[in-house]
Amino acid sequence: MSSFSKNEWNRRIVAAACIALIPGLLPAQEEEGGSGRERVSADIDRQAKHLYDKAIELMEYKQYERGLAMLNTVVRDNQGTMLAHMAHMAMGKHFLDQRNTQEALGHFLLLTRLLAPVPGEKQPEDEEALYHESLFQAGFCHYQSGQYAAGFPLFRRLTEVAGRTKWANMAYFYIGMSHYNLKNWNKAIDSLSLVGTEVEGTEEGSDDLGRIEIGERFYAKIQDADVPVMRKLGVEVKAEVKVSSGDVETITGVPVPGKQHEMLASAPTALGDPKPNDGVIQMVGGDTLTVTYVDDSTLDGEKGVERTGKVRAVSTGTVGFYLGDHSTPAYIAYPGQPQVVMLRDADLDTSPKAESLTLLVTSRYKVEAKDAAESEDMLDIFALEDEEEDVWKERDSVTVKLEETGEGDQIRTGAFLGKIQLAPVEDGVTPDGKDNVLHCDELDELVVTYTDAVHLYGDEPRETETKIKVSGSVNSGVTADQYVVFEELLKARKGSVEAEALAGLGGIYKDMGLDQRAAMRANEALDKVDPIIVNRSKLPGDLVEQAFKLKWESELLKDDFDAATATCLAFNRLYPESVLADQALMTLGRSLTDRGDYKQAVDVYGRVLELENPISGAEAQFRIGEALQKEAEEMAEAADEHNSKWGKAGLSKETALQNRMSPAIRAYRLTYETYPESSFAAEALGRVVRHYVDTEDFAQAADLLESVFSDYPDAAFLDEMLLLWANVGFRMGDNETAKAKLRQLIFDYPTSKHVTEARKKLAALEEESESGE
Repeated sequence: MSSFSKNEWNRRIVAAACIALIPGLLPAQEEEGGSGRERVSADIDRQAKHLYDKAIELMEYKQYERGLAMLNTVVRDNQGTMLAHMAHMAMGKHFLDQRNTQEALGHFLLLTRLLAPVPGEKQPEDEEALYHESLFQAGFCHYQSGQYAAGFPLFRRLTEVAGRTKWANMAYFYIGMSHYNLKNWNKAIDSLSLVGTEVEGTEEGSDDLGRIEIGERFYAKIQDADVPVMRKLGVEVKAEVKVSSGDVETITGVPVPGKQHEMLASAPTALGDPKPNDGVIQMVGGDTLTVTYVDDSTLDGEKGVERTGKVRAVSTGTVGFYLGDHSTPAYIAYPGQPQVVMLRDADLDTSPKAESLTLLVTSRYKVEAKDAAESEDMLDIFALEDEEEDVWKERDSVTVKLEETGEGDQIRTGAFLGKIQLAPVEDGVTPDGKDNVLHCDELDELVVTYTDAVHLYGDEPRETETKIKVSGSVNSGVTADQYVVFEELLKARKGSVEAEALAGLGGIYKDMGLDQRAAMRANEALDKVDPIIVNRSKLPGDLVEQAFKLKWESELLKDDFDAATATCLAFNRLYPESVLADQALMTLGRSLTDRGDYKQAVDVYGRVLELENPISGAEAQFRIGEALQKEAEEMAEAADEHNSKWGKAGLSKETALQNRMSPAIRAYRLTYETYPESSFAAEALGRVVRHYVDTEDFAQAADLLESVFSDYPDAAFLDEMLLLWANVGFRMGDNETAKAKLRQLIFDYPTSKHVTEARKKLAALEEESESGE
């Protein structure tokens, strides 16, 4: 029975569209091509911003080595600023694109620490946006590398701090897909059903319709107090979707986890003519979708009352330059060759015939600041005074006609193609703006701009701009260049190269077991890099950074772990926003653990926690617990407190071990208490639970099991925890709890290896209950 008025019901059916779940489509990219040039924030150094822009430009044109070097310089010279954070994000995205997820993760995790909001303080919008993006990208790194469980805490955190935004939708999608890949079907359904529900609704009394992106999945949320009753009776909750262009589809609701009065119904959408009742909602630009739900029982006793909601179909246009296959983006244009321009916007497809439109494409060249200052163009002069940046001037322009692509009698693609002919600039010849040829020169830019009047992001026209660089002719001849290098810098670079070679040779000797020779090469390498570190104030930052790295690598070749640790800490004090020291110490800690040197490993992991921005802090704390646990296992075995079943001290093997586990348990407790949102918290909590079960401290085990399921709903071992919980309940005389947990294990984790055992125990408990009656 519905307890809402008719006006309230108009707001209770919410039609929403799931945003495009493309990892690269992030807020910074969506705003590209906005009105005017990007203005420099007041707290950003203009020269540093200019260097950052140059680095991004180089990265766009695949000159990665130079671009990364510039971005590292921005980070080193502007630590703690928004510009340094942006540089970290750019480097992280690059490494993620290159499938180097471990390197990318370091940058993203560092940002989540640097940008984490301070409780009680309002975070600036640009920092908040970058913080949300860093959380998503860090989680996506884990997803890309198949480490699904590690990504859950980051995605869950995103749903908390960025609720009712596209970030929450993206997080729910990847939580669902992670569970799907882990074959946790019910959890996958629960999370995927929440995709599209985290969107801002229109204000009460507003006439503005919601919007759905054509081609994305359509969602309608139905809220009715009768839903729990209908579910028990097996009555499906259905709604009808009518499209103004003619399509009609019926969608069936599924439960929304945690919201017993709500159902979520959905269907895919497509650009095209109506095909009623085929399961796909066909629509064209400008269509209105009306969702109708029939309320069979209202509070007033009425039957068959229709409740409706409406949403408008829109398409967000994108424009770009492409290669001849019409699918691969072009990064470089060549004079004398044709260039393809493609626009995608389903709003422009207004009939079954092929549509067309025209766009303006321009070529422009850069005017150096000093040259622009002498120009008579007052606008450029004022621009220089304001931003002190280089100015771009138009060289030539051409109007290109784009035709909608497709075959057959009906063309419904929303994709428009056109070609322009490029020609090199001739000396002394002014390009003719009225011909159909676009003249350009080497290092020019081609720019195409499209103004989208109807889109997903509001009512104001949205301008999208795309540009590519123009290449010149290839010179295959021999040229001679002479460079002047300061003697001190030349010596430093020479020493760095030689030290790298010596360290590499030492590593080969080390692998061969020739430790003495490895140490000799390491000492020679240290003699090369120590002067660089001493004179670091006079040398480039990248050279100093490499010198520190070679220094601790050389010290490790000598097995001088204390010196290597001290070098890492010194480097961290100099460059607190670099991820190198963190990575080096973690690698050292793991190697010490592998060789059985647990005390020194614990000390090294402790050093990680002393770093200014320990991106591996959670892992380091967890590894301390692991090292202490392994040490306890070896000590219990060596102490011979047991022999076969009973030892000299009269203890079983398990009891002897558990008596030595207290330091490890304390370390595990610190992991989930200090880093509750990390990927190591759930596993640490699980190990503490197992310890209390093994030591028969069932009361504490039961309390912690409650925390496991409330704080870590995505943990990979929840099936095992349910079995433990059932055992705890049975040992505490609570057979009802034991049976409930066994049933939950069987239902939620049908593919678990513990299901067979759970079925046997449940059958035994039920048989015992029946016999007791």
